[in-house]
Amino acid sequence: MPTTYRPLALSDPGSATGSATGSDLDSIATIHREACLIAYAFMGWSYSWQECRDWYAGKLPEWDWGMIAVVDGEAAGYSAGMGTHLDQLFVHPRHQGQGIGSGLMRAALERTPPVETLHVFAENAKARRFYAQCGFREAGPVPDGGGAHPELVYRRNLP
Repeated sequence: MPTTYRPLALSDPGSATGSATGSDLDSIATIHREACLIAYAFMGWSYSWQECRDWYAGKLPEWDWGMIAVVDGEAAGYSAGMGTHLDQLFVHPRHQGQGIGSGLMRAALERTPPVETLHVFAENAKARRFYAQCGFREAGPVPDGGGAHPELVYRRNLP
């Protein structure tokens, strides 16, 4: 079944707070949790689904764009950010290796304005390789992003 991409429902028209719609919020919490249990194993990441959902309920109002990848009617991945900064890009483990992350990145790079920066944990070698393949290069540490698991700024030079 082909992957389709649609905008992430960042706000619920009936909500005074501008929170995400329930189904998108539930979907990204599920994708985030399952992907991070693997991708962030180096840091002992083990948040519950409810903790992820609660975190995203507070995070979504910060974003001004987002995209959901759908396979067989199920959310398989998502990306979101603010302006030219990619804040999140995750694909559910059972859908990884199918080009969904590349499709989400392609959409982020084709938007106006295109994505130019992102942050990635220094220890997340798989993500760093993926971002390098997409034209991003390490530009230095995230300010105040030190600690036990330092984060790096990646920047993409636009043509």
